[in-house]
Amino acid sequence: MNKKRKKVISGRQLSESERSFLRELELYDKVVDVTALISVNQHGIDTDGRGIRASGIFTRQTLTAFSLKGILPRPTMKTHHESILWDIGSIASLARNILEGYLAIYYFGIESVSPEEAELRFFLLQLHRNVEWYEIVKTSNPQDPSLKEYEEGIPNQKMRVKEHPFLNSLSDAQKNKALRGHEMYKTKVDFENELRICRNLRRDYRYLSNLVHPLPFSIERIDFNKGRGIGSDTDVTHCLLCLVIARVYLAASTVGFADHFPEHLAIKYKKEIDRVRPLIEEEVDV
Repeated sequence: MNKKRKKVISGRQLSESERSFLRELELYDKVVDVTALISVNQHGIDTDGRGIRASGIFTRQTLTAFSLKGILPRPTMKTHHESILWDIGSIASLARNILEGYLAIYYFGIESVSPEEAELRFFLLQLHRNVEWYEIVKTSNPQDPSLKEYEEGIPNQKMRVKEHPFLNSLSDAQKNKALRGHEMYKTKVDFENELRICRNLRRDYRYLSNLVHPLPFSIERIDFNKGRGIGSDTDVTHCLLCLVIARVYLAASTVGFADHFPEHLAIKYKKEIDRVRPLIEEEVDV
C-alpha cells in the first residue's frame, strides 16, 4: 500500500511575523535548555524550608516550560502556514503559569525575608492548602471522616494567622488578603514596585488571561481568518507576545533560583547562567 506523502510547499516565503516568532522561539529554547540543566542538578542542596519549596516550584516550572515547548508551532519554508496549529489559548495559559510560577518561586522561596515573615507566609500557605482541600473533599464526599479534622483545624489556623505578630507589619491591602486566607498577601502592585521584571505585571497578566478565557476578548477576535489557529499574522503576533512573556519569566526563575544557591548552582554553572541572564530584560519589536 502506498502511503500518502504530506504535501509541502517548496520555497514558501515566511511572513515577517513568523520570522519574528522564530527568532523569539530560539531564545526560549536556549532558556529551556539552561532551566533543564539547573533543574536536574539541584539535588543534594542543604537548605531550609523556603529553599525546599523554591526547589519544588522550580521543578514544576521546568515541566511547564517543556509543556509549552511541546506545543509551540515551528513554521518552515516547506510547511504550509495552515498546516501548523497556532493554539493561542493553550500557549497563553502555559505562559501565564510560568509567570505565576516565577512569583511563587520568589515569594515562597528566594526573597530575603525575616524569620517572622517567613513563618507567617508558611502559615498562610498551610491554611490556603487545607481550605482548598477541605472544599474539594466536602463536595466530593460529604460523609468523609477526614472532614472533621479539617473542620477543627482550619479555625485554629485562621486564628494563628490573625494573631501572628508580623501581621501588623503589613500594609492594609496585604493584611486584608492575609485575613481572607490568600496564599500570597502581596498584591500585583507590590510586585511591580519591588521587582523590575514585574514592572508590567498587571498588563501582562490581564493580556494572557484574556487570551485564556473564552470571554470576552477571545471570541471577539475570531473571524474567517484570525482566531482559528491557522497562522494569520494576528494569531502569530499573539503567540509571539505570549512567548516573550514566558521567556522573560522563565529566565528570571532560572537565574533567580540558581543565584539563591551560589555555591551549588550559580558558580558551578556560571557560563550557562550568564547566557540566560540578559534574556530577562530583552524585549522584541512587533
